[in-house]
Amino acid sequence: MNQQGYIIEIVDEKTAKLKMQRHSACASCGKCQTLSSETKEILVEVDNTIGANIGDHVEVNMDNMNVLKATALAYIVPLVFLMLGTMSSYFVLDKLIEIQGVGVEVISGLIGILMMLISYVILKRNDNKFRESRKFIPVITNILDK
Repeated sequence: MNQQGYIIEIVDEKTAKLKMQRHSACASCGKCQTLSSETKEILVEVDNTIGANIGDHVEVNMDNMNVLKATALAYIVPLVFLMLGTMSSYFVLDKLIEIQGVGVEVISGLIGILMMLISYVILKRNDNKFRESRKFIPVITNILDK
């Protein structure tokens, strides 16, 4: 997936911040900062091993397979935790107890939501590991204008 943008900050010797237009496939996965709720411009950290400087117009690329993996981590993993937590707790609770006044469905739904929150905590704790692997960070491939 190729995109273009402008370097606005050099974070360290290998990383820069890029301002670019949000791509339709990007949606709102949470890895980028939006500049405001109404603009389609986003800030994203990119791999700057090519040596671009502040103000350079650059082209960045991220492998499509890594885009799909990042999407799966951001959306599918929490959904799986939600569904497994809800369904498994429903079947276990339905067989074990009959709680007066509170339906098993409500408790199962709350357990599912708790499991989804746990998946977000796990993903957040592993965020530094994902950053260090640099697999999910777009790479500057070309400096278009200086």
